Amino acid sequence: MSTSTQERIFAEIEEMVREHQLILEEFARLAVVPPAEFAPVYAGLLSRIEADFRAEESIMEQIDYPDLQNHLRDHAGLLGILHKARPYIDEGDMSFAEMIRASMPMMLVHHMNSMDMLLADAIARFITKDSEHWQ
Repeated sequence: MSTSTQERIFAEIEEMVREHQLILEEFARLAVVPPAEFAPVYAGLLSRIEADFRAEESIMEQIDYPDLQNHLRDHAGLLGILHKARPYIDEGDMSFAEMIRASMPMMLVHHMNSMDMLLADAIARFITKDSEHWQ
């Protein structure tokens, strides 16, 4: 792997970390947003999560991540919950909004602390291994 590829992967990792922080901040915002504003804020958050997951998946593909299928399955499960709630939230059903507010931040933090930490370790091993190969 060339230095430019390493730099690109490092930049993608830094962006992934920033996106995770922004997602958690958006969930904090959802906790206090008035019901009339919930649906558009939720839609924006859902788009952000989808983009973040796509970026992670791109990194996993670039490094031939061995646990790719499990990570993709976790992404799909989280997105499935978020997408299933969306029509109800768009219609103003605050019971679904409350369910998302109560459970999704913890589910995403769990994903970040488990799946994403394993990914970070794999990326570090990949870059170290490749750097040693080119020395």
